[in-house]
Amino acid sequence: MICLSIGTPGLNNVNEALSKSNMAEIRLDLTNLGREETVNLFRSKKDLMATCRTYNLSHNESAKRLTWAILGTRTKKSTGARYLDLDYDSPEEYRSDLITAARKAGFKIVLSYHNFEATDSYERLIEIYDTCIKNGADIVKIVTASKTIQECSRVLNLYKTAPKGKLAAFSIGDEGRFTRLLAHFLGSPFIYCTLDEESATAPGQLTITEAEKLISKKYYSNQVSKKRLLPKIAAPASKSHAQRAILAAAWAKGKTSLYGYTPCADSEAALGVIKKLGAKVKVEKCKLPKFKIEITSPGIEELAASFGKESKFTRTIRNVNINVGESGLLCRIMIPAAGHFPGKEKGLKSVTIKGEGGLNRRELFPSDKPLQELGLQIETKEGKLPAVITGSLTAASLELSGKGGSQLLSGMLMALPMCDKSSKITLSEPTSTPYIDLTIKTIKDFGITVENSDYREFKIPGKQKYKPRNFIPIEGDWSGASMLMVAGAITNGVTITNLPADSKQADEKIVDILKGCGVEINITEHPKYLVMCGDIPCVFKEDSKKEIILGSSIEIIKPKHPLLPFEFDATNSPDLFPTLAVLALNCDGTSKIKGIQRLSNKESNRAESIFTEFTKLGATIDIDGDWMVIQGGPLHGGYCSSHNDHRIAMSIITASLNIKEPVYMDDLDCISKSFPDFLKNFK
Repeated sequence: MICLSIGTPGLNNVNEALSKSNMAEIRLDLTNLGREETVNLFRSKKDLMATCRTYNLSHNESAKRLTWAILGTRTKKSTGARYLDLDYDSPEEYRSDLITAARKAGFKIVLSYHNFEATDSYERLIEIYDTCIKNGADIVKIVTASKTIQECSRVLNLYKTAPKGKLAAFSIGDEGRFTRLLAHFLGSPFIYCTLDEESATAPGQLTITEAEKLISKKYYSNQVSKKRLLPKIAAPASKSHAQRAILAAAWAKGKTSLYGYTPCADSEAALGVIKKLGAKVKVEKCKLPKFKIEITSPGIEELAASFGKESKFTRTIRNVNINVGESGLLCRIMIPAAGHFPGKEKGLKSVTIKGEGGLNRRELFPSDKPLQELGLQIETKEGKLPAVITGSLTAASLELSGKGGSQLLSGMLMALPMCDKSSKITLSEPTSTPYIDLTIKTIKDFGITVENSDYREFKIPGKQKYKPRNFIPIEGDWSGASMLMVAGAITNGVTITNLPADSKQADEKIVDILKGCGVEINITEHPKYLVMCGDIPCVFKEDSKKEIILGSSIEIIKPKHPLLPFEFDATNSPDLFPTLAVLALNCDGTSKIKGIQRLSNKESNRAESIFTEFTKLGATIDIDGDWMVIQGGPLHGGYCSSHNDHRIAMSIITASLNIKEPVYMDDLDCISKSFPDFLKNFK
């Protein structure tokens, strides 16, 4: 039930807010109502909760105002429910008299505990709950200030033992905001909301409009359950490889042909960027799987030079705007690359990188020090887009933290070879190392060399030039394919084609994980018979002269036995985390996945999203430090949000394959970010 918390002073303001909801908490310590006003207000037929916090007023004053509310309810029979909220640790004589009077007037008693500084231990929270029940509470309210998802999960774990409707437990603040909604699905009798942000009585409250939308079944309009996986699927192109290859082709002077491309929002954004910079792009179907892209570019030096010259309107172009869509990778790669544009010609002043949707809410630049060492100045909104880059990229020896991921490092590895002098990067706390390998492999295909010393030091020779290539096959995407492999492993098996064996992609690890769970997997590496399709070398499947295949075929055999639980460190492969969560839910036992720290700054906070949505469906999930601990077992139907995150959406769809009841979702469009055809692989 939505409970509008009203704390705005004045009877008119209170009545106006009350008209927006069928139930409200009247904060008598904040509204400053007189005796007659309070009595008249509590004659309302709406459901009302009388609350007066003793940390704002004395016990005597609080008791007086609450007594007025009780009196108003007694003077006229009300059809509305009544609740009295008292601090659980207030003096017994204070509570006792109020509770006695309130019960005679038909009130239910809420005993509340608030910790605005921290989150207590689980044992302490259980002790508080038990104390409230012993002291006569009909409902126990426990509210803490949680700074991490670990603390939030500690509060939410209280619902595992409390009877439904007896507990309202959640965390305040931005970090705890998601717990307010999840508490509703776990059995809390109330969602405390505010009329608008200015009227909030506690940090992190949802507005009443937001809450009504998020608990409405109409909001979850897409049924994603009752589907069956197709037996054979071609993996889409890797957007990680495609974006790197597209930019490398634009930096090369000449024509490059990329094969095996499949459109997705992030890769299309990369094509949009290079077209904006002046490269020519031609996309067409070909005999190889999916599409061929021809990129014709004058090279990065000519692209840069064109921006300082006068346009046909006889004015000099001084600012360039680049839209990277919702791609964090594209954004971070383009930051160092943009340093090859300002300063090359006197006319150009800056490059502005803009994003769309959720990317604009993500912190992308926690520090600008590494960029300053490379001669760049960057202006952002607290580390978020838009980013205005000025200055010219120069070679340097610098130290860089890899704790937050490898994307900015990848951008430097792609941009620094084109500087006049050599550079050296010393990396501390390297993470996502397979993606570093993918960057180095991609630029090597275009004639660029980088020396990697155990991911701790990178030596980057200067004065290098990207070289165009006639035939660059885009690898199939292990990230998207991993979800389909798990879908096969938890149902009737599947065969995935178009995947590179021995890839540099991080999510290839899914094969070893599935084998460890007891899944039988057959891998067919197709012989690399080179034949000519016109002037292009192609790879044919051995047993067919018609089917053209890039990479290998991975056959997931239908399991004969329950899947075994697993442990895996996903720190270097954070995109695999949602896939592994689905696998864990279908294993016979408890699985553990490490790498929660890498999930907070993705399209959503994926640790929160995974915890929230699968908990809604009945999963038992705990957070232990950097580990997510997931108990396998059957799930039930429900209403889930994608959080506008493509990987969360795909994980919910995959998990629903083994759920008997209907599962509904709010948004499916976000899947187009990486795998637009994902749903076409299901009947």
